[in-house]
Amino acid sequence: MKKLFRVLSFLLVFVLFLTSCKSAVNGTYEGKARGHNGDIVIDVSFENNKIKKVSLKESVETEDVGKLAIEKLIEKVNSGDFNLDEVTGATYSSKAFINALADAINKSGLDYKKILKNNPTMNEKFETKEMNVDVVVVGSGGAGLIAAIKAKQAGANVVILEKLPLIGGNTLISGAEYAAPMNWLQEKENIKDSIDLFKKDVEKAGGDKELIDVLANNALDGAKWLRDDIKVEWTDELMFFGGHSVKRSLIPKGQSGKELINKLHAKAEELGIEILTETNAFELITKDNEVTGVKAKIKTGELIVNAKSVVLTTGGFGANKKMLYDNDKEVDDKILSTNSAGSTGDGIKMAQAIGADVVDLDKIQLYPVCDVETGKLLYTGDTRLVGGAILVNKEGKRFVEELGTRREISMGIKAQTDSVAYQIWDEESMKKSNILPTHEVEYNNLIEGKKLCKVNSIDEMADFFGIDKENLKATINKFNEDSKNGKDTLFNLRRLGFKVDKAPFYCLKAVPAVHHTMGGLKINKDANVLDKNGNIIKGLYAAGETTGGIHGNNRLGSVSITDITVFGIIAGTNAAKTK
Repeated sequence: MKKLFRVLSFLLVFVLFLTSCKSAVNGTYEGKARGHNGDIVIDVSFENNKIKKVSLKESVETEDVGKLAIEKLIEKVNSGDFNLDEVTGATYSSKAFINALADAINKSGLDYKKILKNNPTMNEKFETKEMNVDVVVVGSGGAGLIAAIKAKQAGANVVILEKLPLIGGNTLISGAEYAAPMNWLQEKENIKDSIDLFKKDVEKAGGDKELIDVLANNALDGAKWLRDDIKVEWTDELMFFGGHSVKRSLIPKGQSGKELINKLHAKAEELGIEILTETNAFELITKDNEVTGVKAKIKTGELIVNAKSVVLTTGGFGANKKMLYDNDKEVDDKILSTNSAGSTGDGIKMAQAIGADVVDLDKIQLYPVCDVETGKLLYTGDTRLVGGAILVNKEGKRFVEELGTRREISMGIKAQTDSVAYQIWDEESMKKSNILPTHEVEYNNLIEGKKLCKVNSIDEMADFFGIDKENLKATINKFNEDSKNGKDTLFNLRRLGFKVDKAPFYCLKAVPAVHHTMGGLKINKDANVLDKNGNIIKGLYAAGETTGGIHGNNRLGSVSITDITVFGIIAGTNAAKTK
């Protein structure tokens, strides 16, 4: 009996020994997850149960936002840091990378929960750093880069502070069309335009006439400066935006703000301008009623930048839900935002804290056709503006004029079932709108995400989105008949001539989102920030969406890029003159 017991004990010890000697994980495993624009695929190499190296194998994320975020996270993992937070401004891409990493770890047989945990980082000593420059620019969107470049070209020592890990702001994610009267393409197409006509178009929204005069008189020079000095490439076509009397808007290469930001960034690097990312400015420094610098939070503590002048180009407040709702009660949780995550009104609040005046904070522009999950403006939806499309609700009925004001359409959508609309067009409109191949990545992403369908019948469309089938067919038949007769009997659509009758048919599910905040800091024609008594705050300048007064109650499409260029140039040039 004792002998048997000894044998069993030996076997038990032997089994435990074998279990403890389980072979370590070595080799490379592939991880995959869905990102913003498609699958992200990574290779993860293991050595003795530990991650040795991560490399990006495949990604169609945005080159200047999502891909950079992934590269930052890869760099972090390869340094041995597994405390992976989402990169602000690239949430979807960050989540996808983390999920892909977890997928690879699981495939290796290890427990990803034990590896990807919020490991407590070593407490680093809080430190205060200090630097001295002539001009500090807060914000690295289009206005900030332009102001910094002009200040540097005027002989100033310049630094740019950016709170996000990535530069570009709203300019990067915009179409970046530029309204310029009497431009070279208008001459080529024999389009009659003038500075006065442009001024009248912008003035209709009730903006400051002195600022609009500066905008209009310098618009063409700004476009030429971007073309000739910054080397921005414009296409050979113009775009006709609503509210403009004539076709006057230049289109950048790729129909994207990436063209502007990439070229501006390259120029800044060429000039040796330092850009400090993840540096969150939170307070203006003043002395004897003059702005003399800025304080910013950094990873290791605080940065004090002493400067002869400060230029605020932090953008608007389109990503600050509280600030939006405080100024416009109609902009509630049902309204998403097209804006960069950094557009939280920082510059406005910092300047208000030292007595700066503001104007038109209640003037908030919405865009009606945006992604139902992210709020991203959808260029696929431009079929409504080019080839022609109709909007219906869940009940299959039209509810608004499809070419009404952005606000009118957006509020109309908000009032419908689930606060969504369904934009419908046919193959003829699709071809006229040139959505493919220009916006192929977005189009494919919408199809895969089941936010857009391409079908051969109206019945199939109704089934896909759960729209009332009989009402939808009746609505389309009624619209086609009205279009044929040249009169929209329901909403008096101002541009007819198209129908929804040639298969395949398309239907896009969409929601409205905040697109632009017209209000901001009050400035004069020299981009000086003014106090509540109308006096100049010495040493403080501002440009772009941080400012208010130019656009009144409705910014015209493509005028914002003109605005950031004209007043970015003025702000940077004048800031460099401050002694």
